[in-house]
Amino acid sequence: MLQEQIRILYVDDDEDDFLLVQTLLQKVRRSLFAMDRAATYDEALGKLHNEYDLFLVDYKLGKENGLELLQAIKSRKKYAPVIMLTGMENGELDIQAMREGAADYLIKGDFDAEMLHRTIRYAIRDAILLQTLEISANRFRNIFERAADPIILIDSDGMMKEANPAFVNRFGYNPEELDRGASFFSMITISDHVELITETIKKDEELNDLETSLHVADDGQIDVLISVVMHDSQAKMYQVMIKDLTSLRIKEEETRNLKRFSSTGRIARIIAHEVKNPLTNITLSADQLKVELPEEVYKETGDLIEIIQRNCTRINQLVSELLYSTRFSELQTSKHSINVVLEEALEMAKDRLNLKKIKVLKRYDDGICDIDVDSEKIKIAFLNLIVNAIEAMEQESGVLSVSTYVKDSKCFIEISDNGSGIASEHLEHLFEPFFTNKEKGTGLGLTNTQNIILSHKGSIRVKSDSGRGTTFIVSLNLN
Repeated sequence: MLQEQIRILYVDDDEDDFLLVQTLLQKVRRSLFAMDRAATYDEALGKLHNEYDLFLVDYKLGKENGLELLQAIKSRKKYAPVIMLTGMENGELDIQAMREGAADYLIKGDFDAEMLHRTIRYAIRDAILLQTLEISANRFRNIFERAADPIILIDSDGMMKEANPAFVNRFGYNPEELDRGASFFSMITISDHVELITETIKKDEELNDLETSLHVADDGQIDVLISVVMHDSQAKMYQVMIKDLTSLRIKEEETRNLKRFSSTGRIARIIAHEVKNPLTNITLSADQLKVELPEEVYKETGDLIEIIQRNCTRINQLVSELLYSTRFSELQTSKHSINVVLEEALEMAKDRLNLKKIKVLKRYDDGICDIDVDSEKIKIAFLNLIVNAIEAMEQESGVLSVSTYVKDSKCFIEISDNGSGIASEHLEHLFEPFFTNKEKGTGLGLTNTQNIILSHKGSIRVKSDSGRGTTFIVSLNLN
């Protein structure tokens, strides 16, 4: 079996010591050694471009000492194992050598072949281990920093010691910037879950996918899944991975809305085809009757023909509106400020706002750049939402809140009211054609609004508490 060769640079101005070490290593049958020698500091530096597995360095090298060479080696070859040699025992030198990164410290004349071989093997093993650990640490650091999900490190008392950017962005603060850190346990809204996590940490066990809720910096809370695993057993540090269920559920809701809209559009086209053909025949027949009926008969039944014609016209209008509201709109886009478009929509609703004496609160993000939209269609969508909000609020006590902000490369528009809210059983059907709880509504306003938003490759969703108000949240891509 071939033995792996260990390449060593021996740095010493005494050739006899070099020959002695070489002779000792030749006695070792378990390994092959290739020895190279440098007599001075400068000669050693000149050979650092060569590949060596280990350096044996004498402390005394003329005007420079071995510690200076140790520093030079470590600056160029961070993980290179270096064993210091000296002619006499010196505890202070031993400590200093270790502090500068030496793998070990040997006194000349106090070691035999077996001891030297063991020291070399351990030094090379430890160097490989250190390099592997640092690579793993860098890999973890890279994953930690780049992870899309929030991750934090906590100690056994639940104090947060470190957080990745995703955590800082989502929860609004950085534990590293706080004087004494912050307690992760204080963020958890369910006390039983605090006890469960505390008990898990005490037992050095893992906790996977616990569904709970966490406070965020703006006094809100979000639903999350958390997992807790040991990160560093010696330092008693634990890694907490957080999956934001709120964001996940928003994405699922947006996907469901898009699928439902597409499905509704297909059904609308089928209905239009099946209804319009017989409807046309009925209309033509009614027109023909109107012409062909004898005058005396028409005087008696003419009002019935007019009823047929009016209702045919109404049905045709409803089918056309259904088709229009469920077919992706053709857009003529150009750069517009969403803040300006919102202002124009509010101006169009000014008379309604004044009539009900509704207070308007505006929170516009001035940093939002112009984005590609069909301004007239987007304005109609915003106006529909504003009018709905106005109709839901009481005279004189209504407050309409309109805000814009940027998050995750998207522009968000929120239109909120403090009106009666929407019953939970109605929320699922809100964007369906002809669904309405208004006495005179057609139930196509929100369907048309959704159509406009989806045609812009945006999304719209709604949050509502019965008796407390409703918020519509529209997102549009900035790019």
